[in-house]
Amino acid sequence: MDVPTHSVQDAQAYDVPILPTRYVTHFLRFMEQYGIRPPALLEGTGLDASELETSEEGMTMNELLILLRHASELSEDERLPFEFGKQLDINAHGLVGAAVLWQNDYFRLVEMIIEYERVCLPIHDLRLTLKDETVQIQLHDIWDLGSLRSFMIRIYMGSIYELSRHICRDMLLEFDTPTNLTPEQWQTAAPEAVIRFNAGAACATLHPAQHTASSIGQELSSFLARHRSRQDLKASDDHSSVTERVRRQILDDPGLNCTLERIAQNLQMTPRSLRRHLQTEDCSFRDLRNEIRCHYADRYLADTRMPLSTIAYKLGFSDQASFTRAYRSWTGRTPGQTRRRI
Repeated sequence: MDVPTHSVQDAQAYDVPILPTRYVTHFLRFMEQYGIRPPALLEGTGLDASELETSEEGMTMNELLILLRHASELSEDERLPFEFGKQLDINAHGLVGAAVLWQNDYFRLVEMIIEYERVCLPIHDLRLTLKDETVQIQLHDIWDLGSLRSFMIRIYMGSIYELSRHICRDMLLEFDTPTNLTPEQWQTAAPEAVIRFNAGAACATLHPAQHTASSIGQELSSFLARHRSRQDLKASDDHSSVTERVRRQILDDPGLNCTLERIAQNLQMTPRSLRRHLQTEDCSFRDLRNEIRCHYADRYLADTRMPLSTIAYKLGFSDQASFTRAYRSWTGRTPGQTRRRI
């Protein structure tokens, strides 16, 4: 796979720093979870991962194209860029403070972040249109990405999906590129959306749910509690540890998708192999998941007014009674007792 070539008049633009380094370092850490180390991704860019941590200069388009080429060639699962995009939530954009300010209008926050992406991720232009109750976000090319365009579009779509899924009753994500995966395989990456490939344009069509101001505030309170939990339980930098890789997966989604089978699939292992690796590291999937769910539950109970049934759903329990039994086994008290103590 070759990096696109550019005319002489374009060359100068492709050598101007455009991408903030925090997105690059975030991407390097993400790929490392899948066994792809920074030196392999940065080869040929002249950049060093440790220098990127402190640099404020940014990455040029030419350097980004080399990085994307390596990532595309080394990735075994074409859903990987979409999964990375899903991690570009409010926290990744550094806009947690803005989330607090916009607690009464979640959709305005999403709109603001998309505008923010246009400035901080100037690879594609994002054009918003609103008609009746339908919101459409269409991606338009700014740069010649060649065969790497599909990789970048999937990053954008993953980010749009994660930022919008909390406020949508349904969502359609259309890619103007092909895929080798089945609809069922893509459904595991975006269970709350319909995904189509070979469409006429790269476009997300959203139908926002009818939220009251209180329910919007509740959803943002939930997000902020989840953010604080992830900070409290921040995984170590030991990406070689299977336990830490599993921990990161659970931290990202402790809900219904948090099963041994699903996480094994995400890590490209069999459930049996994953269980064996965890045993070798003196860890069990059940204990790790319970530890994280307990911490999330404490945060939700302390920082939000969410009903217990909603907390139960967010933590992957089939009903409130199951959550209450589990929480009592973790802490020796009921969720209601914990909330009354605060």
